Amino acid sequence: MEKRNSKIKYFESIPAVPKREMILSRLGYRKDITVLGSKELSQLEEAIELGASLCKPSGAYMFVPIASLGGCETVLDNGIFFRSQSLSKLLEDSRCVVLMASTVGREVTERIFHDVNEGDASKGLIIDSVASQTADAALDWMMHFLGKMLVREGKKLTKHRYSPGFGDLPLVYQKDIFNALQLERLDIALTEKFMLVPEKSVIAIAGVEEKGS
Repeated sequence: MEKRNSKIKYFESIPAVPKREMILSRLGYRKDITVLGSKELSQLEEAIELGASLCKPSGAYMFVPIASLGGCETVLDNGIFFRSQSLSKLLEDSRCVVLMASTVGREVTERIFHDVNEGDASKGLIIDSVASQTADAALDWMMHFLGKMLVREGKKLTKHRYSPGFGDLPLVYQKDIFNALQLERLDIALTEKFMLVPEKSVIAIAGVEEKGS
């Protein structure tokens, strides 16, 4: 892992395809319960297709060795410090982490705002769901890609990833990861409240373990 330390890799285009059932679930649809008429179904399909066409998934990642890990504190070799019991638990068998980020771009977000502001909130919500699931799917794709790469070294990623703003890992940690990954290159910005712009962007952390652990 030392050779990859602090070396950022970018994916300018990611073939991320969100699961249809996840898009519908986010919208509140329930299988065998929610019933749609032919017109509603047609509008749904049209909005999903439009949302997918507007998403331009891209991403970045870097491997960073763990300098120390104990209790609720994780310190990385590049100086980034996390205080989170949940993250420490996730990384307990790891000696290295991968910092990741994905985004679907600004075009789809602008379209969501346009539809909502023009009174077509239903279409905006559908496109919003597509964009959210596509951003997550991009991270899934990256996890799969990195997992295949690591298996050749007798290593694997943790089964789960963790994002700032969830559980006991405060959103403020997005700033350190944002800076480490130099996400401006992907046309992502960070607000004073540590929110990513465009909104449909995600930062995550996963651990790298030995294959037998």
